[in-house]
Amino acid sequence: MKKICWILCFGFGFATAQELDSVAIDTINIEPPTHFLGAYLTGGISWEASTPNHNIFSVLGVGIQYERWMLGFSRNDFQGSVESFVIFPNTFELKYRYGGIDLGYQLNEKNWMSIIAKVGYYRGDMVWRNQEDGQNFLRDEFSLVKFSLAGELAKMRYIRPSLSAGYQKMNELDLTRVASSDFSGLFIAAGIRIGYFNQ
Repeated sequence: MKKICWILCFGFGFATAQELDSVAIDTINIEPPTHFLGAYLTGGISWEASTPNHNIFSVLGVGIQYERWMLGFSRNDFQGSVESFVIFPNTFELKYRYGGIDLGYQLNEKNWMSIIAKVGYYRGDMVWRNQEDGQNFLRDEFSLVKFSLAGELAKMRYIRPSLSAGYQKMNELDLTRVASSDFSGLFIAAGIRIGYFNQ
């Protein structure tokens, strides 16, 4: 009887040890990666309060993320309509776009919402286009610096919607009827990041 008890105890102990071993191996296998990495596409719209008529921009870009740091490249296209008699009586419309690089840093620990600070530098060009024949009449290049804070929903793994607000400063613009100060001021934006994030 004692031998049977010892055999049962030994068998139970061995089985338990194997189970714990298996759990430990499974835990090791599902342990998250050491570093947070991501590659993504961005899309959205930006409303620039400083722009004449408070017009809308479309935003498209790509980026990478390592831990809390983000590096992105984006292109911003003016979608609004600004018209003027640059030379009377012909009517001209304002068209422009800009693109550049932005650097972001996640201020808080990973949670259901991330707060991200960003700074960006962009180059672009602006033209007065003749509405009758579609030809560019006057053109000039400019630079743009942006500072912003964004709130991003971080629970979904592949899709991350965001809202942001900030300030932009345009420089080097010298074009008839518009100046750099006309495009410097506050802006708000809504967007989404779609990509792969390993955590």
